[in-house]
Amino acid sequence: MQDLTKILLIEDDEGDTRIIQEMLLEDGIGSFVLQPATTLHAGIDQLAEHAYDVVLLDLALPDSAGIDTLFKLRAQVPDIPIIVLTGIDDVASHGVQAVQMGAQDYLVKGDVDARLLSRSIHYAMERHEFVHRLRRSEEEYRSLIEDVFDTSMVAVIILDADFTVVWCNEATENYFGIEREALLGHDKRKVVQNEVKYIFADPEGFAARLLKAYEANSFTEHFECHVVPQDNRAERWLEHWSQPIRDGIYKGGRIEQYTDITDHKALETAERVQRQLIEAQRDITVALTSTLNLDEVLKRVLNNLGHIVPHDSASVTIREDDHFWVAQSSDGLASQEVTREDELHLEYQHYLDTMSKKGEALLVNDVVADSKSRDHTPRASMGAYMGAPIRWQAEIIGFVNLINETPGTFLEEDRERLKVFADLAAIAIQNARLYNESRELAALQERQHLARELHDSVSQAIFSGRMVLETATKRWETDPPRARELVEEAEELMTTALAEMRILLMELRTNALTQISFKELMALYLRSIEARRAFEMKSTLADVPTLPENVQIALYRIAQEALNNISKHAQASQVEINATYQQDTVSLSICDDGEGFDVSATNPSSLGLKIMQERAHEINATITIDSTPGRGTCIEVQWNYQEQKR
Repeated sequence: MQDLTKILLIEDDEGDTRIIQEMLLEDGIGSFVLQPATTLHAGIDQLAEHAYDVVLLDLALPDSAGIDTLFKLRAQVPDIPIIVLTGIDDVASHGVQAVQMGAQDYLVKGDVDARLLSRSIHYAMERHEFVHRLRRSEEEYRSLIEDVFDTSMVAVIILDADFTVVWCNEATENYFGIEREALLGHDKRKVVQNEVKYIFADPEGFAARLLKAYEANSFTEHFECHVVPQDNRAERWLEHWSQPIRDGIYKGGRIEQYTDITDHKALETAERVQRQLIEAQRDITVALTSTLNLDEVLKRVLNNLGHIVPHDSASVTIREDDHFWVAQSSDGLASQEVTREDELHLEYQHYLDTMSKKGEALLVNDVVADSKSRDHTPRASMGAYMGAPIRWQAEIIGFVNLINETPGTFLEEDRERLKVFADLAAIAIQNARLYNESRELAALQERQHLARELHDSVSQAIFSGRMVLETATKRWETDPPRARELVEEAEELMTTALAEMRILLMELRTNALTQISFKELMALYLRSIEARRAFEMKSTLADVPTLPENVQIALYRIAQEALNNISKHAQASQVEINATYQQDTVSLSICDDGEGFDVSATNPSSLGLKIMQERAHEINATITIDSTPGRGTCIEVQWNYQEQKR
């Protein structure tokens, strides 16, 4: 069934009304209803009360005349097709103006026939329907685009060719903390300079990069910018890029987008911090395994800590019995002992006591507020404090302390990272303590060894000399020749005792062993054992150039060990000691005619062989041990100056 076409004719001439109705019937337009209205006001009322498909409008009405009649009608009913049907034959002026104002057609009464009128009505309705559908599609598309972009997590700003902001979405408001009204309709260049740049950590750098792109009409890619937090915005990282608009009403403009990469940056930062933490642990571990110097290791701990947890000053405080002392400080303070009676030297004394009681790391991000609650005034440079106890097993042996001048600068995760460094500091402190204990034990053992040596050699030689002198005194009157022999024997014993005493004194100060030449050192040592030897000893000691300290000590210790072995195990009657120097090579050989042994069948750790081999290896020397059961033993060590340089 064909739809009924509803036509409103606004026409005050009854004759024209009849003609128009006859034209419509003549052309067979189909089912239609023609409703006349003789004034513009009556026509507007009809349109308000009823729905019409098309309006035929005369421009000469009792209450309105001319092109203004169309303007008034369009203002009241903008969404209906209007055909101007008038007696004013001015298509060139009124006709063009009417179409520009929204009329679908402009017909002159005298020139219209039924076919033209019918076709004009059909076209007007079809065009209106097409425009209506197109407008609805555009509105739906715009709504879809706005919904998609406005709810997008990507901030979008659209600029026209003059850099005016014509659109931005909700994410822009959220990220920038700026209302849309402050952006829309404004020149983006001025907005950047006057407002937008200040939301970023590097305002001038951001503005310079963006304005340079605007000036050169270029576009940015992967430009990262850091938004600083404020009341109306959160801290975040954005990645900015832009692209040109090539078509449409904003042709020549650009679309700018800001993607939130905060989570990505957080992961990137976490990965970097973790990598730095591993590197710091490795560096400190190397120090722990390469030195026993506590200050050096703790300095490494604090230096690496500065890369992981930013701070203004740091210290390691060690607790021993009833007092604290600052073992290492990175703010220029000299190491100082601080007793409990002099607590003012430690601004964070209260925090050390707190950690001692609770055994947990402490984070105080506002020292001033915390101090007020305790009626204490901290120094001005102390805004935030963080510390961690240094534990060895169940005992708290110290603390790592960090201070920042600005309050609120330490993070909760920093406390966990600080614990790692506290654990490493614990190992360093315990290593130093064990080292000191071992040195004390070694010193005790050395003193005991020297006491035995004094008793076994020096004391015995002095006692023997005294007894010989007493005998010489008794015989001085009765047997002068024998008395003189006894005096000479006593002198020999005293000389030997003095040599042994000198060697023992040199052993007390290891560096004294290198303050004389190697030839003098060996001669002195051989002299010191001469009285106690059970074998005849021959020595040839050549002049040897000054040796490195470690080399001279190593060769001396090897000679000591070899001669001790001969005295204890070899049962030798003849021993030869030779030290020579030829072609940059120092050779030391010690040979005996004792019992000898099977080198291949002997445990290397026995007879001091392993000790001698290790000493030779430490100075890059070669050591040869040649021995045959029943035919004695010969040990030779060779050290070359040039090999040492390599």
